[in-house]
Amino acid sequence: MKTFEDTTVSTTFKVKDSEGGTLTITAASSNTTLVPVNNIVLGGSGANRTVTITPASGQTGSSTITLTVTDAGGLTDTDTFVLTVSANTAPTISDIANQTVPVDSGTGALAFTVGDAETPGALTVGAASSNTTLLPAGGIALGGSGANRTITVTPASGQTGAATITVTVSDGVNS
Repeated sequence: MKTFEDTTVSTTFKVKDSEGGTLTITAASSNTTLVPVNNIVLGGSGANRTVTITPASGQTGSSTITLTVTDAGGLTDTDTFVLTVSANTAPTISDIANQTVPVDSGTGALAFTVGDAETPGALTVGAASSNTTLLPAGGIALGGSGANRTITVTPASGQTGAATITVTVSDGVNS
């Protein structure tokens, strides 16, 4: 099982006892710096169970997670899996210079770059205006792909004023 640092992960599993008795489930971590035992939460009931794991903040690495089920007679069974926690730094975006445009004009395409160490092909770029009367959402056009992107800004006809345009990039976890 894999996840990014600071990201909780869950999975389902099934338990059963052919004798139909009460079952107790416990969890252990081979790397308690990465996954403290208190960060493993067991849920569900009957045969249908869940395990939710929250890695320690800012930690990366691997831990073997062991789930042990014990029946009323003291018989046990275990299942193990490896949880790998990878770094996930926030994506980056280059600066875009402040712009001044004449009334009823636009900026043309302004180039900027985005990047991400872990997921460079899965970035989403968005933009929003602080003054939607001057610059409605339809007046902001994003273009490009991969690392090379553009933004074209076209204010509403006949409008004057100032707007802050916030351009964001997200890798699905961090922005």
